[in-house]
Amino acid sequence: MDTILFPIMWVISYIMYGVHNLLTLVGMQAGAGPAWVLSIVGLTVVIRILIIPLFNKQTRASRAGQELQPEIQKIQRKYKGRTDQISMQRQQEEMMALYRDHGTSPFAACMPALIQMPIFFALFRLLYAVLPLSQGTYQGGSRTAIGPINQEVAQEIANSTVFGAPISSSIATRHEFSQPTNVLIVAVVLIALMMITLFFSQKQIMTKNLPESAKDPDNPAYKMQKYMMYGMPLIYVFSGGVFQIGVLVYWLTGNFWNIGQQTWLITTNPAPGSEAYKARQERLRKKRIRKGLPPEEDKGDALEGPVQTGQRAQPLGKKRSKKARQTGQIPENALVPDEIREEIEGADEEVRGPDGLTDAERAQKRYERRMAERRRSKQKRKKKRR
Repeated sequence: MDTILFPIMWVISYIMYGVHNLLTLVGMQAGAGPAWVLSIVGLTVVIRILIIPLFNKQTRASRAGQELQPEIQKIQRKYKGRTDQISMQRQQEEMMALYRDHGTSPFAACMPALIQMPIFFALFRLLYAVLPLSQGTYQGGSRTAIGPINQEVAQEIANSTVFGAPISSSIATRHEFSQPTNVLIVAVVLIALMMITLFFSQKQIMTKNLPESAKDPDNPAYKMQKYMMYGMPLIYVFSGGVFQIGVLVYWLTGNFWNIGQQTWLITTNPAPGSEAYKARQERLRKKRIRKGLPPEEDKGDALEGPVQTGQRAQPLGKKRSKKARQTGQIPENALVPDEIREEIEGADEEVRGPDGLTDAERAQKRYERRMAERRRSKQKRKKKRR
């Protein structure tokens, strides 16, 4: 495993070593001590800064997924109760086509976590190798060091502690160290903090940054997010005892970073329709009042008066106005001629095509044709068996 992860371990070792040297330059103690613990915190910060573009992509993917929920639910209702292979395949194809048309993917939101997994395991293996390196017994082929971490530096890391617990120790290996009780207590406290911070970050998203349309209890995505909110922290109970104190520090720092990043996102760029979005709109409204401006921007007046900046509002033609009103893409006070507005408002809700059918009637006929074809296919198969 070290052979596969060694390039990542090598990069991590240089980042930790560089952060440690920077901390000693600003006055922290050289050698074993808190500087090596804070170098793990610094490693977390550096990694999280580097994956900010992925976080932005994850945010866009999540927003797109939330906007697509009504369409996804429509497809799910369409194939509800149909468990045959053809129907399930068509449902999957329609869903993937929907994601493709909107330039997103159901897996795009997982990218930051997937990118971090190799880094996480590389740090685990690096800290695991600290003791053998410090004792000169590292079984790494011809290697006697990992990047700048040679035997001398490894001894410094091995002797660095968090409240008396060495950063290379874990609950599983606590009996190999002089103060096993300290290791147990510190590890349990860190695991508890990790569970609390992870639960808080998940709860923050679900209560503040989800639009009302995505909070449907029958929505599979909402159900999955709810299961993750309660289930993911429990994973720490079973996995936390295996990982070293240094890895737990990395993990906990990452959770705090997530909370800060999400708080910034929810405050400055919340999802439309969410509680955070309503709160932001209220803040903007109060800010306008303090400045002596109207509580809301009067876009209608802006269209009637002289245009200060931007392009002139273009009036819509008869066909475009009718189509826009049916799809809900223009507000009631849009710049539409009175005669066109009267025709739009008096038009039928259901538009019939050249064949004299509405979209719903056309879809029903397609469904009836497919069902008839399936019945004929079944009858043919029965005749062949006879």
